[in-house]
Formats: sequence, structure tokens, C-alpha cells
Amino acid sequence: MNINFENTISSKEFSEMLESVGCKSYSKKQIDTALANTMYVTKAMVDGKLAGMGRVVGDKSIVCVITDVCVKKEFQGKGIGTTIVKNLKAKIMSGVSSKESMEIKIVPLAGYEKFYQKSGFTYKPDKITGMYLRVEK
Repeated sequence: MNINFENTISSKEFSEMLESVGCKSYSKKQIDTALANTMYVTKAMVDGKLAGMGRVVGDKSIVCVITDVCVKKEFQGKGIGTTIVKNLKAKIMSGVSSKESMEIKIVPLAGYEKFYQKSGFTYKPDKITGMYLRVEK
């Protein structure tokens, strides 16, 4: 198994990844805009096949969010998701200057908290809870 990580993803690949894990997809225009405003992206390819992705969005200074981390079912359990998160954290850290800090946030889907804890994130549901609101027209 040959795994390569790349720092770019097309809107078609992005949509394919979301759909592969049962997430709602978006219009091509929305995806193109989202990718244009992404700080960092990592895509995993296994033997030339799209296997996983993740990206970082944020203000490029104080706070960012690791989001859209997903791995196709047939490639799960091979360390790909962990490596995607590791690569994204390294990209974030490379953009932080000496004596500065950046807060990395993540809002995992229920049941994935332990995956992110293994990557160094702290889960304290008694102190911090995540919420979201989806708006649709």
C-alpha cells in the first residue's frame, strides 16, 4: 500500500469525500469558495485512489479550526486520519511565530472524541461544549 499526502484538493474530490462518509455535500460554488478560503488542506491518496482529507479554516493569527477530516471506509484503521491531523497541526505550527500562540479548535462528530484525544486535543465536556447551527434557504 503506497500512501501519499498532498496539499491540494479539487472541488470534485472534496465533494466525493464528504459523500463517501455520509455528510451533506454542497454546491460546486460553495465548495470552490470554501477551498479558496481554506488556510491548509491535506489529501491522502492510497495507490492513486482518493482515501481521505482534512482542512484548516481560521483567521490565520489567533484561532483556527481543523474540519472536514474524513477517511473513506475502506481505508479506515490504517492511520490515515491520524496522519492527516498530524500534518494539519504541523502546518498550523509552522505559521506561528516565536512567542506567539494559536488556538486550534475542533468540533468532532459524536463518538470521535477519543480519536482527537490521541492527537493531543483535550475533551472536557463539563467545561466546553460544542454547538452548531445550519442555515438553509
